[in-house]
Amino acid sequence: MKVHQIVDLSFEVNLYLIDAPKPVLIDSGLGADGRRIASMVHQLLEGRQLAAIILTHRHFDHTGGAAELMSKFSTEVFTSPPEAKCLIDGDQMTTGAASFGGRLLPIPAKSLAYGARFDIGDGDLLALHTPGHTEGAICLYHEKSKSLFTGDVVFCGGSVGRWDLSTGDYAQLIQSLERLNAMDVENIYPGHGPYSEGDAMEHLKMGLDALKSFLW
Repeated sequence: MKVHQIVDLSFEVNLYLIDAPKPVLIDSGLGADGRRIASMVHQLLEGRQLAAIILTHRHFDHTGGAAELMSKFSTEVFTSPPEAKCLIDGDQMTTGAASFGGRLLPIPAKSLAYGARFDIGDGDLLALHTPGHTEGAICLYHEKSKSLFTGDVVFCGGSVGRWDLSTGDYAQLIQSLERLNAMDVENIYPGHGPYSEGDAMEHLKMGLDALKSFLW
């Protein structure tokens, strides 16, 4: 498995193309940079079929481009059950679409159950329920390479996702970070900012320590 970072330049959002026998794209960006992103994915696939798009959470900067990419690559979108319902309904409020000056097109998202394993042909992606940033936020863990795709739950350098937005929860975010800190992770690929390979546990610990030190 090889990981390609693709940055949505319209809002500095990270998408990741997992280059495996069954390639998967994690998150879709805001949509404004969709043409360039689609071109990059097409080039990296080198004629292969994109197996799926998996969305880490509902926020518009990660889901706004999903409808266009679904169409261009003739593939399906997966996310956790509450996030899937939100996207199917075209929820403009809890996705934050209005705050970004956009409109979320309803997406026929399929539910990826918590604890489900998505086959990429080189091991599985394990869907971990990590609420706190949103109620249905998931991280995706590839055990074979000890790689963790964290969306907006935690970033490199000790930063964590906001919990003051709709469906966010501070206590749940702490529990999610505690769960991640109990895992065996080497590589961390967050939804914004740099990724890091080889020292993921340091970043996960920094994130949890920073979160616990926050005085509400």
